[in-house]
Amino acid sequence: MRYIIIILLLSINFLSAQENESIYSVIYLDSFVVTASRQGFDAEDFIRLVREDESFYQAFRNLRFLTYDSDNEVEIFDKASKKIAAYEGKIRQTARDRCRTMEVLEEEIVGKYYKKKRKPRYYTARMYERLFFTEGEECEAPEGATEKKSGMIEGRIDQLKRLIFQPGERVDVPLIGSKTAIFSPEMQPYYDYAISSKKYQGNIDCYVFSAKAKKNQKESKTVIKYLETYFDKTSFQVVARQYRLKYAGAAFDFDVTMDIQLRKLGELYVPKQLYYKGFWDIPMQKPEFVEFSTAFYKFK
Repeated sequence: MRYIIIILLLSINFLSAQENESIYSVIYLDSFVVTASRQGFDAEDFIRLVREDESFYQAFRNLRFLTYDSDNEVEIFDKASKKIAAYEGKIRQTARDRCRTMEVLEEEIVGKYYKKKRKPRYYTARMYERLFFTEGEECEAPEGATEKKSGMIEGRIDQLKRLIFQPGERVDVPLIGSKTAIFSPEMQPYYDYAISSKKYQGNIDCYVFSAKAKKNQKESKTVIKYLETYFDKTSFQVVARQYRLKYAGAAFDFDVTMDIQLRKLGELYVPKQLYYKGFWDIPMQKPEFVEFSTAFYKFK
């Protein structure tokens, strides 16, 4: 039995190495990165970092333990791009120990944004509030404890988080799960990959990893159309990420663009700005055209 396990482990490592070698052979490096490679920059290690990075997730998790203010705007449109409902509000989260509460400082509601008992009428708005708003006092489980989650919306939020924090890895969504795994040998022929050197917002030296769906191919072959992640050269911390996800099928359609920026707060990184524009048409829900943005500030 022990030898069977060893053989299986060696097989997994061999397949992983084959997959990685295939990716490295098709990545475009700009002239600066080529020079950096000669001076010790390792493209293999960098791609491994792209795939395994948890700093982006940690920056959002830091929100659970901090006091801050945020400006929140959610707009709902009809098919003709006419705004039919909206929420605009300023909230203050107060954190103490491992618990947090939320206070609404200002808000303006347009149209039939809420149903009775202040429940958002729109699916995207419900997910937004579940991600960024707090009802009553919410406390984090002790370190090492497993959080209990239930319900359809919680399951979909888990998959949404995976798409946000680990884009390019497989998600548990029927029909499209394998297509989000853009590093797999099956998906590599459909993408152009590149590592380049850029200044983010004019002042942060970054290595940038990008993956773009190739042109002149069937739209249905890919789900992630564009992905760009900025890594601070000094710390390899993710400071920004932009991407577009699009799929049209018999079961559901969506077209989503996101732009997320982080900032440094002492020794921590936290979200600075989040922008989303998306269309969803999923079973048992009316099609939704939504834009939202959130700005985080006054951290304590």
